[in-house]
Amino acid sequence: MKKEIITQSDPKSPISEVFRALRTNLQFMNRAAECQTLLITSTVQAEGKSWVSANLATTFAQTGTKTLIIDADMRKPRQHKIFQIPNVPGFSNYLSGINDVGRRQNISIFDCIKDTNIENLYLLPSGNIPPNPSELLMSDKLINLLDEVSRNFDVVIFDGAPCLLVTDSTIISRLVDNTVLVTSYKYTKIDDLKEAKKRIIQVGGHIAGVVLNRVQISNKKYENKYYYSSSNAPSTIVKSSAKVKEPKRVKNDFEQNAKYESEPKIVKKDIESSPKITKTEVEKQDNNTRRFKDENVAKPVEKENIDNYINDKVKDTEEKIKKEIQKSNGKRFSQMREVPSDKAKEILESIKNYK
Repeated sequence: MKKEIITQSDPKSPISEVFRALRTNLQFMNRAAECQTLLITSTVQAEGKSWVSANLATTFAQTGTKTLIIDADMRKPRQHKIFQIPNVPGFSNYLSGINDVGRRQNISIFDCIKDTNIENLYLLPSGNIPPNPSELLMSDKLINLLDEVSRNFDVVIFDGAPCLLVTDSTIISRLVDNTVLVTSYKYTKIDDLKEAKKRIIQVGGHIAGVVLNRVQISNKKYENKYYYSSSNAPSTIVKSSAKVKEPKRVKNDFEQNAKYESEPKIVKKDIESSPKITKTEVEKQDNNTRRFKDENVAKPVEKENIDNYINDKVKDTEEKIKKEIQKSNGKRFSQMREVPSDKAKEILESIKNYK
């Protein structure tokens, strides 16, 4: 068996999980039926329908479901190459009643079904390539075949020919429960997909969905989303004695600008050299420093100097107000008397009460 059966060779891979998800979706679409019949087809060739059929059938068999895959592509069959078993006798031999040496023979369907290396998975190969596959599918033997396999298998999957090139899959789609269209990324044309859907619906077939094949996804991105991808995953158990580092908190612009502006190095030095000074007293000194800081005036240290400091500031403020008014109004206010400053007096009173 080739490595194309990735669901068997690497069952924990992300691709295998995708096939299991597809299997689950199809199972819930027709839970009441004793036997579920599916057709896997594509619009044109080389879109990966045979590969999807083989892996999907393998996922059904892995659950203990007795599964039969029928290679219904009697023009370019591939399933016998994937599972590496003889191709004759097969599907075409049963429908035509002609054995592998060209003689007419009443062939039983169970003489054509072959075991595979996968438990619960069986294969009906395509058989000899006939000159008229579409006519063989129109015969009543196809309906008899479905009746026989439905009584002996839980799931039957047809690997059909591309439905835009020939009518084989269109004929089978009207007899099965669901049809799945396989498309290829950046290869299948949207118009071809619409035409394939139209043909299947016109004959009474039911399309279960579309499989998009060959999508380019990096392994690293897939492993981040799929937690089964690595078997050497680190343990999540943490010992109680281990110290957990707290993440470093990044200060925003407001917090960075709120640092002490009045020589923080000197304050730090004072704290280190004067151990008797408490933290509360240092914070109080720093608050006073920020409150009374001015560009050209030094910070007052003693409370009796505060009154003189404020009176000077009030006078300076009144002079500035007087100059601004004179500047804006001209000679009209040249004889202006002293401008009262109620706001300045209010500030003065509040600062005098400060302790």
